[in-house]
Amino acid sequence: MLPIGICLPTFGTRYAELRRAALALEAHGYDSLWLWDHYVSWNDPRESVLECWTTLAGLAEATTTIRLGPLVANVTNRHPGRLAKVIATLYELAEGRLEVGLGAGGYAAEQEAFGIDQGDRATRTVRLEEALQVLPALWSGAPVSFAGQHVQLREAVVAPGLDPPPRLIVGGRSVALARLAGRYAGGLNLQWRFRDSFPELFAALDGALAERGRDRSGFDLSLHVDWADLAPDPAGALATWAGLSFTRVIAMAPVPLPLDDLGHLRRLIASAG
Repeated sequence: MLPIGICLPTFGTRYAELRRAALALEAHGYDSLWLWDHYVSWNDPRESVLECWTTLAGLAEATTTIRLGPLVANVTNRHPGRLAKVIATLYELAEGRLEVGLGAGGYAAEQEAFGIDQGDRATRTVRLEEALQVLPALWSGAPVSFAGQHVQLREAVVAPGLDPPPRLIVGGRSVALARLAGRYAGGLNLQWRFRDSFPELFAALDGALAERGRDRSGFDLSLHVDWADLAPDPAGALATWAGLSFTRVIAMAPVPLPLDDLGHLRRLIASAG
């Protein structure tokens, strides 16, 4: 069966709830846990929203074996140089159990609310490409200089280097982002709700991988699904998604968090073989 991760909602939840959920996920043998990276809830701008990286730091300290990361970090929210330092610190707290989902961003309301220049889609795509280039370079531990359209670095150092570096996973639903994943990343995360576009996204990914002399061997092609897509018939759903060549499934947990359902879901999957 495919490995299953769970994305925990940072909207309308408190840290104590997320910590209990993270410990339950680890106890039940889930593959990974993930958090959104948002400043503002799209349900209600006054709803509580926990900051992604600070919360991940707490969950890294609370857990010992489960992998964790953002799904996905919006590169418009933080300069990639500073983000590299944040990730390096979290990598140490998590003792290497970190993966990094990155996206171009697209929720204009939160950028406007916090005075962040989001830019148009083309601008956001270039920002993401530059982040995908500089993050691994910085994690090498060597001085890095970079002169991009949006990112400038001069002999920047992130020490010590990260060995092995965390896997970068691009999240998105456009051909452009699928190509970036094939060129620079170790994974691509797609959403089940946009499955009609999978054929062209797979073609874009495979083409970009081939350009770099790569293929999908060792590449993480993960699928983001809603809880309702998985819970009714998890074994059947996982078989369907495995047949589409996905290597991992990440389900979005609802609010309130279904702590009692986590163990039941794992038992259903295990009983199906």
